Amino acid sequence: MRALLVSSVLLVTGCTTIQDYDQDPLDEPIVTGPTVPTVPQADCNQYEFKGETYNCSQLDRCTEQDFQYRLACCDCDPTLCDPDPDCEDPEVPPPTGGAESCMVCHNGSNNNDYAGTGMSNPHPFSGAAYIKCTTCHGGNGAGTSKSTSHVPNPPWIGDDENLQVNAEAYFNFLTRSGLDKHDDYTVDGQTYSPYDYIQFMNPGDIRVVDKGRGCGNAGCHGDTHADWVAKGPIATEMGFWSNSLYSIGAENKVDRNNDWYNDTMADVAFRAVEDSTFVYDPDNIGRAQRLIEAPEYAQYGDLSGFYQNPEFDANTIANFRFTAAENQGTKTNRVRPGSPLEKVAIEAITFQCGDCHLGSAGANNRYGDFRSAGCTACHMRYSLDGRSRSTDPNVNKLEPVNPDAIAAPERSHVATHQIANVAKVLSNGAFIQGISDNACVGCHQGSNRTVLQFWGIRLDQNQDLVNNFQYPDNPNTFVNTAQDTRLYDPAVANNTFNGRNANQYILYEDYDNDTLDDTPPDVHYEAGMGCIDCHGSRDLHNGTKRTDGTIDPTSGQIMSRMGQMVMVECESCHGDDKGYAYTTSCTDYTGNTKECVVDKAGNPIRSTYKDAQGYWLISRLTGDRHFIPQTLDTIVPNNKTNPTQGGRLIYSPIASYAMGVADGNPNTGVGPMQTDPNLYNSGFTHMDNLACDSCHASWNVNCIGCHIQLAYNANPANYFFSNVTGERITVQVTNADFTYITPVWMGIEVNQRGEIGSAQPGMKAFWRYLDLNNNLADGIVFSDRNGNGNNPNIGGRGAFPALSHNRIYAHSIRGRQTQQYEGTRQCVTCHINQDQLNNYADYPVFFDILENRDYQAYADNNYFELLQTEIGHNTGNQLNNPYFPHMVSGLGTGLLQFDADGCPNNPLDNNANRQYCPNGAPAANFDPNNTVYDLDKTVELNGVSNTSHTQPLLEQSQYPMRTGSIDPYLAGPIGSLLLYKLAHYDANQGALILDSYVDADGNARGGAANFIVQ
Repeated sequence: MRALLVSSVLLVTGCTTIQDYDQDPLDEPIVTGPTVPTVPQADCNQYEFKGETYNCSQLDRCTEQDFQYRLACCDCDPTLCDPDPDCEDPEVPPPTGGAESCMVCHNGSNNNDYAGTGMSNPHPFSGAAYIKCTTCHGGNGAGTSKSTSHVPNPPWIGDDENLQVNAEAYFNFLTRSGLDKHDDYTVDGQTYSPYDYIQFMNPGDIRVVDKGRGCGNAGCHGDTHADWVAKGPIATEMGFWSNSLYSIGAENKVDRNNDWYNDTMADVAFRAVEDSTFVYDPDNIGRAQRLIEAPEYAQYGDLSGFYQNPEFDANTIANFRFTAAENQGTKTNRVRPGSPLEKVAIEAITFQCGDCHLGSAGANNRYGDFRSAGCTACHMRYSLDGRSRSTDPNVNKLEPVNPDAIAAPERSHVATHQIANVAKVLSNGAFIQGISDNACVGCHQGSNRTVLQFWGIRLDQNQDLVNNFQYPDNPNTFVNTAQDTRLYDPAVANNTFNGRNANQYILYEDYDNDTLDDTPPDVHYEAGMGCIDCHGSRDLHNGTKRTDGTIDPTSGQIMSRMGQMVMVECESCHGDDKGYAYTTSCTDYTGNTKECVVDKAGNPIRSTYKDAQGYWLISRLTGDRHFIPQTLDTIVPNNKTNPTQGGRLIYSPIASYAMGVADGNPNTGVGPMQTDPNLYNSGFTHMDNLACDSCHASWNVNCIGCHIQLAYNANPANYFFSNVTGERITVQVTNADFTYITPVWMGIEVNQRGEIGSAQPGMKAFWRYLDLNNNLADGIVFSDRNGNGNNPNIGGRGAFPALSHNRIYAHSIRGRQTQQYEGTRQCVTCHINQDQLNNYADYPVFFDILENRDYQAYADNNYFELLQTEIGHNTGNQLNNPYFPHMVSGLGTGLLQFDADGCPNNPLDNNANRQYCPNGAPAANFDPNNTVYDLDKTVELNGVSNTSHTQPLLEQSQYPMRTGSIDPYLAGPIGSLLLYKLAHYDANQGALILDSYVDADGNARGGAANFIVQ
């Protein structure tokens, strides 16, 4: 969260000084017509949209079913989404008898029917198209002026003049974070609660919805969605808070949660929630009874917290960790409960990432970050620049003036005052737009930068590529996003997206010099799908009511991790190697009965259906129809074809080899046959223990070596505020940087389903605190609640910790390689083959050096320089070397050595400004004896993990995949048997050395051509 700067200058436009639009000091009578600055409307008779020109004057808003035509006209003029007043609503006739003051002022109609030329109908759904403004927003529909109609601003917000001089008021006005923390207030003899004001500003705010107001009104969504969403991860942010507290080794904040689910139960959220139906079930992994509100310790002026408190001393604060001599070493480097150090970590978490939930509107202060809160965060889309495109004559269309940096007293605006949902034409002629990816990208900017990865864009926060400092080496070619209008709109002329410039987002990278993009978009995005085409109502709302009237019994449960409540999975739509996707009868979004595929909880996915030609998905975003190939058809040569690709065969010889059963039966696929029959077991199939993304996730955003610095700051001239309570605090995060951000590293681990899936580094955080005396505590590193991450030489762990390394849901799914993009991972990613050992005769030396952790020998044998190419220019192991599967297995590369301060320890990095290296470039200070952490050596050969893991296995019987582990019921690195099989060089010690395989470009090598059936 960036600090807000207080401006004393009123925002002035070309014709009008923008005054306070929530309180009118003149209290003028309500009149229709524009009262604030606006912008010229586009010519909707010749409107360019996605390469086509549309004449919207000819649009029949009662009957037109062409989605692209409707989308184009809605984009040009939001009122064209509305039903024409002449369209008949088959359920409810238009109301008569006079309009509320809101309708008169903002729409111009004399009835509550949105028939005027002003603001669009936000809720044009048939049967509920004429909801009164006050039903959602509250206020007084019988008012005769602005002040008598609106809910007045509370005194702790005040008018625009106050917002310009009161930074705390402006922070809460923008973010909404602490609006519910105040008492009732009285204006002109009438008393209002904070919830009256919150509802008026945003009837979808999760705090008012949860109280049966706004969207949560009885008869609206209060009986189901309001209750479910409030307990879900996007409302509580329980996954991030609880995961982070677990990772520093903090005791569970809810006493009765201790030790449940391998001590991973969630405990902290934005606001306290409770599940009154909770019954502990050891088989329902992750379910929690209640969460408490995230604590705030840094209130300005509170001497019991950070304020002027000498207990928060940088010279001693690192001592608030358990030592190896305590508790038989099981808690080494875990934070001591209730200590100043624990509070430092909690404050850093809350300050930096504590607004990633539906309880606030986030930062809401720069391009790409503008959004609402609660239901409307998704369903009422904001413009990326925060400016209104609505037809409401009373909304300023020119603020924020600078979309890269909003200034008091400006506010951001919804793009149009219209609810987005699933794209469809309603029976009354209204067109509902789908929830676009832009509604997702503002929030999902953390961890894997999920939406950007889905789009094929990689974060390069340090601008290493443009400065030629990418580690271990720059790609052959790359292209930034300066010309990418998804991020940088020439019509708006923004310079940043989410606070970053075009050199910090990379569109194209080619590391292996084959002209193919090594960071391609997800194949689903390439096909025209959006986020909501996979992530539907059940998962986003934390529950669903099925079309047969039954309710998913998992609805409304509080879960501890996101993955425990997500019900959609690849197999839901694509089936698996054993059979086609399951279906059930359901009612689709147009009211027709179809055979729909189901998620893993048995809920029908209403945008899908099965017919005689196969399986289909109707995009919730665009209405386009997409064919869904079935996994079984890619494996078995059954002559099934894709009807949308001119009868192209679905069968893939490479897929059949990779995913089939090695049993000689063509009806089960070819399977990974080998010339030497001793190299495989008859009946073996990868599909028994591999997750889809282990091969299909084509790249990751690896953020390695995170430096988080919390600093004390009680300067009266500076203002920082809590993302939980909204009040002024005395700390700020002054550094939150990643040392290396790269798509090169790839790993596999056992995921929460007990399958092998893709993995990547977690935060791998080095924590710092700058105290009130300006002393700095350097490089504090923790172990997690189960003693993993930074607990060297205890319980079989190695001497060089690897910190966090966790399962990430990569949104970079690819299929076949194309002329533009790299495809799936192939055999050489994870397996050693005979050609590798023949061509890299030193691999046994490399293997033994890393097993012995002889970093001096590693440097003396020039492995840094060798792997600069062999890993750094080799994203899919196109070079077919054995170092790549050694890395992937978790045994590491040796390239990610760090010293005690969190500075990289290698001779390749010449960046004198590398985080966090106080003595200059790592190369200038390289000393093999300085290595303290080896960040990609995640596991010892005996199966004991060197890393922190936060996910318990959903099926506790799946632990054999982690043989040798001291915590086998947690997800984490693969076990010793697989480590020997995948990475060792000696067949006599269990190594599986392939003689038949598929290379990184999809070519059959060794004896594979004898088995792959074309």
